[in-house]
Amino acid sequence: MGEVRVFPGLLSPPAGLDFLKALPSEEGLHLVAFGEGALKALQVAYREGARSLVLLSPVLRKDALLAARLEALRFGLERGGVEGFARIGRALFFGPRTVGSEEIFQAWREGLSQEGVWAWLRLLEGLSDERRWLRGTEARVLVVQGAWDAFTPPLYGKEAADFAKGEALRFALEGAGHLVPWEAMEEVRELVADFLLGEGFRPLPGGLAL
Repeated sequence: MGEVRVFPGLLSPPAGLDFLKALPSEEGLHLVAFGEGALKALQVAYREGARSLVLLSPVLRKDALLAARLEALRFGLERGGVEGFARIGRALFFGPRTVGSEEIFQAWREGLSQEGVWAWLRLLEGLSDERRWLRGTEARVLVVQGAWDAFTPPLYGKEAADFAKGEALRFALEGAGHLVPWEAMEEVRELVADFLLGEGFRPLPGGLAL
């Protein structure tokens, strides 16, 4: 049994990635990260020599499009506080399978704090191109994204997989957005469980193995 560490990022719902922490794994260190948590995970992979790395909706660089989305979120935060941020975030972070669910939206909203949202915004606004950290690890890499992610479209995940030095696999799950670990929890759990054990992959119903 290996060690699984999670890096849920600052915008995760209160439960974070706990549903992945207890999954069985091969011997060695396995890192699972969401969003901007990918950077911390990659730094740990570089320092400690991880065996595998799971990146869920990774954010590793800022371009003009991401900067524009961040500007809109900052506007919502400045004008309407956390509620204003969440209102704009609903259009950017959720895919069609969950965007209309008040239960899922409120579960995510409850995990947001003024301090945490501002910290997240400043971190991403100051982000440089951090994909270089992928060159510092031989760990096998799994990238999972929502095919309908309006905040960090699948191109971002493709870039991460392309930069990886070790074996890299990428999945885009239909109907899900940026919050794919919680929008498609069962599919993500199945993908990550197989990956941590080093088992083969098969396309999921409604998903794309790219």
